[in-house]
Amino acid sequence: MGIDKDNTIDHMLSSNLRACGHFLYYQTGGKVGQRRILLALLEHEDITQRELQDILKIRSGSLSEILAKIEEDRYIKREKSDEDKRQVKLVLTESGRNKAFQMEEDYERLVRKMFECLSKEEKERLLIILKKLVKNWGYLKTDRTFEMIAKEFRNETT
Repeated sequence: MGIDKDNTIDHMLSSNLRACGHFLYYQTGGKVGQRRILLALLEHEDITQRELQDILKIRSGSLSEILAKIEEDRYIKREKSDEDKRQVKLVLTESGRNKAFQMEEDYERLVRKMFECLSKEEKERLLIILKKLVKNWGYLKTDRTFEMIAKEFRNETT
């Protein structure tokens, strides 16, 4: 069975999107890193670990591991809630606030640098296309035919 030109461009798109995903993941700190946690705590002051877990949509064990490192670095501290002494709130220390602001600035510079090769118009067109893909892929998650094909593919590649 030969590969037609439309299929080839689909492969090229998939390959390039995969490369973009890999770059973004490894160059901007992965799924949930210190930056996301510190910025969430900056935005939502004095929240519980469970509330933070819900905001970040992360498993409890994963969050606990990262929080332990952040606490060891003295960027956060745990304090009993004034309203309910059984509740423990996560609070940014002064150095944690400074680190969060610095990480936010660094991320902004990084993002600007990543997209400086595109004009404003190219960025706007790319955003429209990416939103369209994300919307379609959201539908594909519930498409049984797609799920069967994807499951078969995953089994073949493992």
